[in-house]
Amino acid sequence: MKGDMIHMAFLLLLPLIGGLVAFASGKTKAPVVALLGMIPGFLLSLLMLNSAFADVIVYRWEWVPGYELGWRIDEASALLIALVNFISLMVHLFSATYLKGDAGLNRFYAKLGFFTTSMLCLLAADHLLLLFVFWELVGFSSYLLIGFWFQDPAKAKAAREAFMVNRVADAGLLIGVVLMITVLDLQFLSELSSQNSSFLLTLAGFGLLIGALGKSAQFPFFGWLPKAMAGPTPVSALIHAATMVAAGVYLLFRVQPILIPAVQSATAILGALTAFMAAVAAITQFDIKKVLAYSTISQLGYMVMGIGVGAEDASFFHLWTHAFFKAGLFLGAGAVINYLHHVNHHNHDFDAQDMRWMGGLRKYLPVTFISFVICGLALSGLPLFSGFLSKEGILTGAWLWASQNAASQGWWVYLISDLGFVTALLTPIYVGRQIWLVFFGESRSHMEQYDKAEPVINFKLPLIVLGIGALWFMHAINPFDAHGWHFGEILFGQAEHIESNIPLYTMILSIALAIGGIAISLVFFGPKSKKTESFSQAQGPVSFIGKLSFNSWYVEKSYDWMSVGYLKLTQVFNRIDRRIIDRIVDSVGVCTVVFSKVLAIFDREVIDGLVNFAGWISKTVGAMLTGIQSGKIQNQLVWLLVLLIAIILWFQF
Repeated sequence: MKGDMIHMAFLLLLPLIGGLVAFASGKTKAPVVALLGMIPGFLLSLLMLNSAFADVIVYRWEWVPGYELGWRIDEASALLIALVNFISLMVHLFSATYLKGDAGLNRFYAKLGFFTTSMLCLLAADHLLLLFVFWELVGFSSYLLIGFWFQDPAKAKAAREAFMVNRVADAGLLIGVVLMITVLDLQFLSELSSQNSSFLLTLAGFGLLIGALGKSAQFPFFGWLPKAMAGPTPVSALIHAATMVAAGVYLLFRVQPILIPAVQSATAILGALTAFMAAVAAITQFDIKKVLAYSTISQLGYMVMGIGVGAEDASFFHLWTHAFFKAGLFLGAGAVINYLHHVNHHNHDFDAQDMRWMGGLRKYLPVTFISFVICGLALSGLPLFSGFLSKEGILTGAWLWASQNAASQGWWVYLISDLGFVTALLTPIYVGRQIWLVFFGESRSHMEQYDKAEPVINFKLPLIVLGIGALWFMHAINPFDAHGWHFGEILFGQAEHIESNIPLYTMILSIALAIGGIAISLVFFGPKSKKTESFSQAQGPVSFIGKLSFNSWYVEKSYDWMSVGYLKLTQVFNRIDRRIIDRIVDSVGVCTVVFSKVLAIFDREVIDGLVNFAGWISKTVGAMLTGIQSGKIQNQLVWLLVLLIAIILWFQF
């Protein structure tokens, strides 16, 4: 057990150690040094995966008297830890060429190591408090990476906005964690089980859901993820593939046993709605990275929907397959951007991320083209690709859930599965559009052969490996079995046989939608279509639906509107404070001063005057009486005679 703990510590900390050493070694040696931290980390994660399959690794210690914290690596967390290490290794390798010559290259690798370690620790955390700590560190380290080029005010602003949106959602997570730990006494993820419904459990469940929605960029929080494109493209690949945004899905997967039906229904609704909205938004974008960003939001929506409908095994499978093809797509986009930067460096108005400047790139970037197409078809959900397998499980689960709950909850539950199928049609449309516009047809900008476009190791190897990872046989033997994942039985046990034709109908409909979507994209955006020929002069859509899509349902703009509205509200309150509250306070202060002065005069002239008058009287009487006691016998006799006469007169009259 002690050996396992040391093994775990090295596994979690190696990326950070490698990043710090890379930072100290300078930008020239940083890529190699950082890889020396990642390669052993990846190998250790494979050993840990093997150990976790044999026996769960648990380590707990007393933090303060009577209070324990703990780590736990089981089959699910070990699998994701290996995945994060693998994707991070590919990103480290790719970044060496992509950011070559950047003045902050060693700083980049330090931040990358910090980010990777934060995510690994989040996956290994068993106690909710530890999970929350590393949840926040993942958010902070992503902020550092998104704002890597902080000298650009626009990129620095995008990093701040992404960070702040996550902080809003994390407030919900904090509420859920505090309730779980202090009130419900549900502290360890591994010990969560079904609970009797209660108000506090419902509140905690919704708090955890809000936190997950924020981190996984679900409605209404998905506006931050497109802004995260301000960071270097390898960062986007890491954030979108297996880290950060996957954290929200992972959290929901872990706490699913305590989610009451109301929370699960909300999860399904928001996931399906997000999947549809993001797919619509992706169709009209010009930025190659924004298309992929909305694609990530949409696929995460699938995963969240799957957890909501009880298909958490399919959601976990989709999280796994999505990491490979989405990392491949982002690194492929990075290769395209890197190439266009070199061949158009003389044109200051050129935007290397704008697809209106692209076209015909398959002959210049053949490896990137093949990898991008394979990963794109996996994202589209075509058979023989990994995305088809995992997506099938989610769509089947949604349809089964709707059919089982329609009688008790109403017909609206079918909207969940319907939105899933509509999204399955929209996905190949925007993927096909992107592939046709970027790689086919003629170039819409100046192109020339750039011999160093695809270095053998740095660019080709990650793209080839991730492209292979998008094929079905890397994940299952049967290309049509949604429950045939190699790790599925280890994680979830033997799949139950479903006495229904729904899985067959789902498969047929899904294949038809995927092929139909590709065909639609070919008709509208193929090499010889009118839209493609005039695409270089294309402007933003003018129709209402087009504007809704191009502006991503105005979710991002709504953040600006809310911030502007909040600013104006604060200005109104500032005026009220200055013109009313401050004047009232000043008036009260003046009145207090005047009243105190009146009291001072009254005290001095009246109270002190009476006291002084009484003293004068006492003094005068005393002086008179003192005269009586002069000590001379003659005076004594005179006063005695006067007193005797006064007494006689008193009694007489």
